[in-house]
Amino acid sequence: MNKSIKALLWEAEHHRKSNWLLSVEILEDIIKKAPKTLEAHEMLHAIFMNNLLYRKAEKIIKRALISFPDNDNLYFLMGNIFLAQRGKSRLAIEWFQRVKQKFPELNFNLAVALVYQNRRRDAIQIFEKILPYFNYLPTTFTFLAEQYISLQEYDKAIKLLSTAEVKFPINKDIYFFKAVCYNNKMNWIQAFLYFEKAKTFGYNSAEFFNTVGICCKNMGDSEKAIKYFKRSIAQNIFFIKSYLDLSKLYIAENDFLNARKYLNIARKIDPLNIFVALASERLRRLKKDKNKP
Repeated sequence: MNKSIKALLWEAEHHRKSNWLLSVEILEDIIKKAPKTLEAHEMLHAIFMNNLLYRKAEKIIKRALISFPDNDNLYFLMGNIFLAQRGKSRLAIEWFQRVKQKFPELNFNLAVALVYQNRRRDAIQIFEKILPYFNYLPTTFTFLAEQYISLQEYDKAIKLLSTAEVKFPINKDIYFFKAVCYNNKMNWIQAFLYFEKAKTFGYNSAEFFNTVGICCKNMGDSEKAIKYFKRSIAQNIFFIKSYLDLSKLYIAENDFLNARKYLNIARKIDPLNIFVALASERLRRLKKDKNKP
């Protein structure tokens, strides 16, 4: 590579953050002058990917493959283009499988693509092999744990997450997924304890508080369940499921007044919701039966 091309590459890199369009112009000029400048193709790909210009990224890699056929890194980059796009994981797998010399980053992305294709067993086999290369990332553990959970292999997930818990003691996702495992194993108390840890480190969505509420209900603690269903509603007043779960709990407690109160609120928010209508009808019949002599 001559000095003028090196200087232009440096200039393109210099402008990437402040004026990426100028970088594109410089890089295209480099490719016209020296088509076999691989660094220019790779930098263009990175710019287009950062700006979600997937068609342009695909075009530049295809052009690079003309000058660099059978280049493993270009196959990898092409696979990443498709992996980044919804519904194109099959194409990503095809490109990743063209790579002759496999490396950990490739295998990681291949495993993700396999999960998108619902080939979880294949993905797990890859993840278990590459885990030592990425054990500094909590997402590696949680992603693998999610696959175990999807296959109902809760004990494997718990064992993996226990290792991660030691390495990453303030990671909220580790505690959440561990809680999910215990919840699915119907170990409600352990599940609740880990849900609480997940809450401590940042989980606070309406869906999360609803899940904790259901756990408390299964645990037999109606007071806590009511508290979390109400907190879920406070977090997102449009999350209808918590109104339904709360009303069902009030019905089970024979507190028809509060059950009707929350069903009425839910009906005002979503008047066409069939589940709200069914719950309201059930409450009406229960009250009618109760008032019979």
